[in-house]
Amino acid sequence: MRLILLRFPLLALVSVLGWSADAAAQSPTITVQDVPCLLVLENGVIEANVQNNVPETTARLYFRRLHEAVEDFYWVEMRPRGDGRYWGVLPKAEDEVLERREVRELEEEVRERWANWWREKERLDNRNPNLELDQALIDERASIGRRARRDWMADFDDARLEEWLDGLEYEPAEYFAALHDAFGNEISRSPVRVTRVTDRCDTNLSAAEAGLAENLTIGETAPWQEGEEVFHWMCDGVVSRVDASGVFRGDSICRACLVAWWQKETFLTPLVAGAGTNGVIALEPEEPASPVRP
Repeated sequence: MRLILLRFPLLALVSVLGWSADAAAQSPTITVQDVPCLLVLENGVIEANVQNNVPETTARLYFRRLHEAVEDFYWVEMRPRGDGRYWGVLPKAEDEVLERREVRELEEEVRERWANWWREKERLDNRNPNLELDQALIDERASIGRRARRDWMADFDDARLEEWLDGLEYEPAEYFAALHDAFGNEISRSPVRVTRVTDRCDTNLSAAEAGLAENLTIGETAPWQEGEEVFHWMCDGVVSRVDASGVFRGDSICRACLVAWWQKETFLTPLVAGAGTNGVIALEPEEPASPVRP
C-alpha cells in the first residue's frame, strides 16, 4: 500500500508536467511577413500567419517609421484570409528622409559610424547616444516604442548595416504583428521587422485592400498621439482612431485637413463627364450679385 501511495503522486506529477508541455506547445503564435519595400506616398499591405489560434483573438499590425527620437508605434487591426492568414493595410508613408547620425567617440578609421550610432541607441535606456537629441521629446514619444527592440538589426553586421542605411531613400518602416485576447491583452507577438520606403516598389492592392485603405482606423499606443497626425504617415484614408486607453473616436485631425482643403477659395475638381475636355478645371467662388441697376 505504501508503494502505491508513493507512486500515485509521482504519476500525477508526470501527467501534469506532460499536460503543461502540451499546452505550451499549443500556445498561439504569430509571425509576420518580410516585405522588400513599401511605395512612398502609397498604401502598403503586410501579411501575418497565426498558429494554434484560440477563439476571440484579434491580430494587430504595429508600425512606425525609423526615427532618431519618435519611436512609439501605431497599429491597425488585421483581417483574416482563412487558414490562419491575416492581412493589414498601412497608411501612406510620407517622403521623410532619415537623418544621418554618428557616434562621436569612435576612432576616425571606423567606417560604420552611422551603424554604430543605431546600435548604441538600442543599448541605452535614454536612447540618446551623443546626448545631442531632444531628451524631453524622446521621453514623451518613445515611452512605449523603446520596449520593442529592433530584432531586425541582428540580421546585419556593422558593415552591411552601414551600407543599408547609406542606401535608404526615405525613413524605413518598422513593424510587427501581435495577437490580443478579448480584453485587449497581448498574448503573442512577432519579432520587429523593417522594410525600405522607396519610390521604386511594385504594389497592387486588391479591391478589398484598396477599400480598407480609404477607411482606416488607426490605433494609438501613447497619450501624446491623441490629437496629432500619425507621425510621418499621411492622412489620406484615415477616418477614425482608437486611443491608448481603447476609446474609439473619429479622426478630427485628418478630417480638419480635408475640410480646410475644400474651403480654399480656389480648388480643382474633375471635369463633368461629356464636357469634351480631359483634365481638371479651377472653380472660383461666385462673385456677389450686382446691385439692381436703375
